[in-house]
Amino acid sequence: MESEPRKYMRLLSSKWSMERWMRNGNSKVQPELISYISIFVCNWFMAVCSLCLLGSTMWIFYQESSDPSLMNNLPWLDYIPVRSSVGADIQNISNVDEPLIKASYIRGKEAVQQFRDHLKCFSESGKWVYDPTPRHLPWNYIGEAYGSKCDKGHQRSGPGHVAYDRAEAIARDGNISTWLVREELKWVWQTNSSCPFRAVNRDDLCRRIGPRRNVMFVGDSLNHQTSYSLMNNLVLNGNGYGPLSLGNQTTDGVYEMCGDIFGAGNGFKVSFVRNDRLTPVVSPKVNRTGNYYEFPWLNLVDEWDVKVLVMNRGAHYEEDAAYAQALRNIFTILSDRFPHVRVIYRNTPPGHVHCETYKGPLTERQNASNLPWHWGEFHRQNQLAAKIVEEFQYIYMDVDTMISLRADGHIGKRDCLHYCVPGPLDLSIQYLYNVLLLL
Repeated sequence: MESEPRKYMRLLSSKWSMERWMRNGNSKVQPELISYISIFVCNWFMAVCSLCLLGSTMWIFYQESSDPSLMNNLPWLDYIPVRSSVGADIQNISNVDEPLIKASYIRGKEAVQQFRDHLKCFSESGKWVYDPTPRHLPWNYIGEAYGSKCDKGHQRSGPGHVAYDRAEAIARDGNISTWLVREELKWVWQTNSSCPFRAVNRDDLCRRIGPRRNVMFVGDSLNHQTSYSLMNNLVLNGNGYGPLSLGNQTTDGVYEMCGDIFGAGNGFKVSFVRNDRLTPVVSPKVNRTGNYYEFPWLNLVDEWDVKVLVMNRGAHYEEDAAYAQALRNIFTILSDRFPHVRVIYRNTPPGHVHCETYKGPLTERQNASNLPWHWGEFHRQNQLAAKIVEEFQYIYMDVDTMISLRADGHIGKRDCLHYCVPGPLDLSIQYLYNVLLLL
């Protein structure tokens, strides 16, 4: 026997059949028929809406894969994890044994290996190339006086030499003959075509980090300079900016970065905490004899709502066993307490003997046996750090391979470890930007 719903649907297929059915005295079931019609229409409407929603979602993720910065402009960014934002709150929900990059969408043995190989390609396939073409440089607007001595000295060294705003104006003009900045600023790192090393795009760097995704640098004075380099790449001018730190004790990054991109109050902060050996101290520890400073920072990761942590140690030497144990200890703490924080470890380039005598990059590393202050040990300990970082599934930035060739550009006058600002160390931020392009 034919069911009632099927009978009603068959009758609806013909207006004539329906009119004949009604004339035959079946008007008493009209309300039931209308009910079936309503259910039928509602089901079709819901099916169409579901298909539209599915199509829209697929379109959004397709657009994000082709242009990740698009996702940062969507009004509901803060309600979902976004792959293109460095600080996206990504939880590690995969099987604990699955290879992955923590706090990222990179999962699976093949994907992880491709990511790490690409980073190695940045460092190992490149060379320094002289390029006098005028271009924007991350001028020091934050107030880092020590590294700025170079430009002041250079400007006084002869007529016509320029720096800061005037140099930037000449860069925009594009005239090679008048771009009279320090020579060490005219070299660029050039990789092969399989892993292009892109110049920093300021607005895109803002979007890759993301709104209210605070960044913290922890480490020694070299990482302090790196934090200045990031901010110098992000600020548009020096109005209202001053020193970030107070002596060796840091203060919160009080200057909003990229507020012009995300809107006032929606930018992110950059902070630095000096802790030369990356120890989990709860009170300041200073050893002036050993020349190291260790300030508390783990509690600040929570307090300052840090989403990206850039770490470094190495210039303050310890034996390999102590060095490795300290790294494993702090990475274990971070893995347990802050699984949502993206951890990036920047390795340590060495200083150079007689740095004042060099006018351009080296073609190979200086002989390690001739280097003072354990500088010759840095390369071996960087390799040790790389294995530990990979063991803990974090991100390893090998700037040593590139910057170890830059004997030029140091502050000099008995300091052949630190670099002028701007200078070769800015490559660390270019490397960071290219890492973010892969995430």
